Amino acid sequence: MAFMKHIAVILASLASIILAGCAFAPGMRFNADSATPAQTQDGTSVDVNGQHYVLRPLTVAGVNAVTAAPVRPVVDEPAEDVMQSGIGYQYKVGVGDVLHVIVWDHPELNNPGIGAQSGSAIQTGSAQTLAAQAVASSNGGDALGRVVQADGTIYYPYIGTLRVKGKTVPEIRAALTTGIARYVRAPQLDVSVVSFRSQKVYVTGEVKQPEVVPLTDVPVNVADAIGLAGGVTPEADLSGATLTRGKKQISIDLYRLLYLGDMRNNIRLVDGDIVDIPNRRIKKVFVMGEIAKPASLPMPTDGPYTLAEALNDAGGLNPLTSNARQLYLVRASGLNTTTVFHLDCSSPVAVALADQVVLSPRDIIYVDAASVTRFSRVISQMLPFAGGLADLKSLGM
Repeated sequence: MAFMKHIAVILASLASIILAGCAFAPGMRFNADSATPAQTQDGTSVDVNGQHYVLRPLTVAGVNAVTAAPVRPVVDEPAEDVMQSGIGYQYKVGVGDVLHVIVWDHPELNNPGIGAQSGSAIQTGSAQTLAAQAVASSNGGDALGRVVQADGTIYYPYIGTLRVKGKTVPEIRAALTTGIARYVRAPQLDVSVVSFRSQKVYVTGEVKQPEVVPLTDVPVNVADAIGLAGGVTPEADLSGATLTRGKKQISIDLYRLLYLGDMRNNIRLVDGDIVDIPNRRIKKVFVMGEIAKPASLPMPTDGPYTLAEALNDAGGLNPLTSNARQLYLVRASGLNTTTVFHLDCSSPVAVALADQVVLSPRDIIYVDAASVTRFSRVISQMLPFAGGLADLKSLGM
């Protein structure tokens, strides 16, 4: 009998817990009762575990005013001259480039091997070719040109060492002409770059073939570099591409460039630039709680993604378990700061509002459970325990 009294006391206690509320119901819930909220001009503010939360009613203006932290750091748009597609562009010679110099009517001044080739074709491996290559090496060049040395200079007969690094082809031609004019009357001289090896840009991320693209006398823009890398993959986040230049990162919207013809994003590349196209999985929103199909949804690359679209893509609110009055949009809005927007979407007006709310990457949409749902879950947890007590009673304990 004493044991049965204990059972009665336990059942009474459980009943009081159930009737008092659903604090022990399984599943997530939005609950700020663990800290003392404070009313501010921006809404209800609360600090939990070192994180600052602000609860605000969801409005289009309010959401737009709180922009999520960017997935990747960006800086101001580059200057207009950097964005030009090649107006006034001139290649500047660098270390490792190979120059071809020709002085007409003076074969002895031409690059080693050039004069020999002009008379007759050189057979591969012949003594003449080997001799030309040996002479070329001794003069800081190869059989077809003069390599710009590590100190930025080349060697040329009669002139000696000439600094060419950082100069354009016309500037080098003028310097050589001035030097040779002291020994040759009215020299006819031409200079060209036969091998571009000093400058390059890199294309990484979601492209079909990550590529190192050499810079030549033809300017290379973002679209050119992506084309040389085989184009983007289906998983590319076109609007999230970045251009790293030195210690800076520049945001590039490839969607606007490739599909809307916005040439402001077709930036001209310079030596050392890195064009990176991230995977679109970085830009997701998360739909949780009492949703038909909770999911992490990649944001589209062809325009804004609204709250209504995300809810629809996740199957909408669960009609049996959700509390339509308790929908929350959680957004990281700064260092250790999170803004939680509350929307009562039980009316058609709220649904229309949801289609105007543009989501940001890593937003979290949470729909709370209805009170009756929590009560039902508590009961479902208690029933196995109550069945065990009934079995004990049938054994006469």
